[in-house]
Amino acid sequence: MRTERNRRNEKKGTEEEGSPAWMTTYADMITLVLAFFVLLFSFAVVDGVKFSEALSSIHVTFLGHQGILDGSESPVDTDDSLFDPDSFNDALEIIEKIQTFIEENNLDGTMNVMVDERGIVLESSDVLFFDPGKAVLKDNALEILSYIAELLTTLPQKKVVVEGHTDNVPINTLQFASNWELSVTRAVVVVRYLVEIKQLDPLRFAATGLGEFHPITSNLTAEGRAKNRRVNIIISNISVTSEFKGAP
Repeated sequence: MRTERNRRNEKKGTEEEGSPAWMTTYADMITLVLAFFVLLFSFAVVDGVKFSEALSSIHVTFLGHQGILDGSESPVDTDDSLFDPDSFNDALEIIEKIQTFIEENNLDGTMNVMVDERGIVLESSDVLFFDPGKAVLKDNALEILSYIAELLTTLPQKKVVVEGHTDNVPINTLQFASNWELSVTRAVVVVRYLVEIKQLDPLRFAATGLGEFHPITSNLTAEGRAKNRRVNIIISNISVTSEFKGAP
């Protein structure tokens, strides 16, 4: 038969086995603080997740451009401002509009929209804009460039670089002594149309001819050479500010 002393000892032992009352409150507080910081972290990364999902949904092309993606072929300085939250929505809207334009006009295979460290890259086969060995815009090129000009007005502070590219087949005519001249003249023709005809700000634009020296595939086949002959219109990460305007 248990004595009163035994019962008191058992009660005391039971009380000593449990945690102090303040420990429960403290643990609840720590859990709430952890949940709060996890919530803050999820807000911080939501734009990046949204960006990845959006690019996947509109099939933005990355394949076949490793030289561009790793920066070895970038002819302009870059920063990451295109992917800042303030410019993300504008950039995404431009990409979606270009992709829709490509699909509606059956331009798949001759025009691609990509994103790399320089910004938004609209890559077009030269046959959309020019006849072989020529630097005079075709009629259908004017429609394409007019649409691009409308899009560029929605990003008025972004610098635009137009690149001309050729294959490695030599050219030597009265007008073009080499692929250098052909590529740079084509880039200049595109820029002049956007600036002189569509009345866009000339301070935003740069034209560059890269000749045959930045191919995206092998020049050993006719198909590869056709892919390398292209015109790139790059909506740059760089914004046009007073530093580009020179001294007053």
